[in-house]
Amino acid sequence: MEFIKPGLTIDFIGRRQIFFGLSATVVLISLISIAVLGFNRGIDFKGGTKIVVAFKPDAKIARAELRELLNDFVTKETGLSDAGQIEVQDFDPGAGASAERQDFLLLTELTSLVSDAKKNELITKLKTAFPGAQVDVAKEGEDRFFVVLNEPAKITETYTKLDTLFTTAGYPQFKRSSDIQRQIEVNNFRALQMFEAEEGDIADDVIKQREANATAQMDKELAKRSDTRYTVTIEEFKTKLEAVMKVKYGEKFIAVQSSTSVSPSVAGNMMNQGLVAILYALLGIIVYITMRFDVRYAPGAIIALTHDVLVVIGCFSLAQIKFTMPIIAAVLTIAGYSINDTIVVFDRIRETIAKYPHAPMTAVINHAISNTLSRTILTSVTTLLAVISIFLLGGGLIRDFAFAMCIGVVVGTYSSIFVASPLFLTLHNAFEKRKAETEASEATLARS
Repeated sequence: MEFIKPGLTIDFIGRRQIFFGLSATVVLISLISIAVLGFNRGIDFKGGTKIVVAFKPDAKIARAELRELLNDFVTKETGLSDAGQIEVQDFDPGAGASAERQDFLLLTELTSLVSDAKKNELITKLKTAFPGAQVDVAKEGEDRFFVVLNEPAKITETYTKLDTLFTTAGYPQFKRSSDIQRQIEVNNFRALQMFEAEEGDIADDVIKQREANATAQMDKELAKRSDTRYTVTIEEFKTKLEAVMKVKYGEKFIAVQSSTSVSPSVAGNMMNQGLVAILYALLGIIVYITMRFDVRYAPGAIIALTHDVLVVIGCFSLAQIKFTMPIIAAVLTIAGYSINDTIVVFDRIRETIAKYPHAPMTAVINHAISNTLSRTILTSVTTLLAVISIFLLGGGLIRDFAFAMCIGVVVGTYSSIFVASPLFLTLHNAFEKRKAETEASEATLARS
């Protein structure tokens, strides 16, 4: 199938000034939007809580119903009129578990239900129960307390004291650990991984038995050991949400499988790392293009890539669509798609230059782009059909990913033709002009 008949040459380069102006305008709008509006950061980059809830496999639970329940729960507990971002997604717990239950992943900006007054009260009780101990609380994220004793104390006895203190304070669900316990758990995990690697395929019951043996051995070890550093994490959010779920769904509800909080500072670091990953990808592509072709091609490719990235993230800023980790993945995917398209065009330009070494460069580039245009259209259209289907039929974060891809496919195809190739021509003309000036200068010196 060919949309463009062989031999047809379209004058793309002759209109390059128009497209340069269009691209500059769009990029400028994107930069202004990013500077003024910023990003509507999702929970991945803003901080919040991720909760996995399990229901019986025959329970008919709608995601919209869970979203409404979580919204009402957050507004009631916080006293705020706006619950902030709420997301509900289907969750696959892995092989073997999905048939026994259906899981959902709940995401909310709320990270704590313990007030500062309650935290101060618990700090006072901890200092009373452990005289001379240093007690600190995490400033954000989970309700985590750090207790450092003056001298080592038996781990099991300290756990008993902590259990009594937090239970009587009205927090029946919490996790406590010590530095030694965490080290033992890490060692057990490494040992289990080595065992699985050496033995190959192992039955599930053998693995479970080995894990049970490791837990029993750890309990015996902890009974003998002492430590000075302990951590207690209150699971108040999980406890209250579980109670609401039981009232709402009764026997259909199984349990809250896990609850993980991400603090705003950690979430901010994740966003910074995601943007740095995009930068590293662009730098790697610069090196690849320079090695694959020559220095005349690389600037056009990298400017086209930067153009694509800025346009995509600018659209998210302008529309204030949630900027999440899947969007970072989408941007990296778009960068790969765009550079692939650009390389196809550059390859054809290089082949045409070798075939017609004395032809004008403008004609060479127009001929090369026209010859690849049919392939470009087919590739872009088939890719768009896939991502548009995901955008229309998908939901949640996958829809935002598909939205980014829809923009990226169009912009990536456009930049390969109307940005990368004309920039190559501009740089090529600059090199040729400099080369001619150098040769003329050398000829003048030779004559003199």
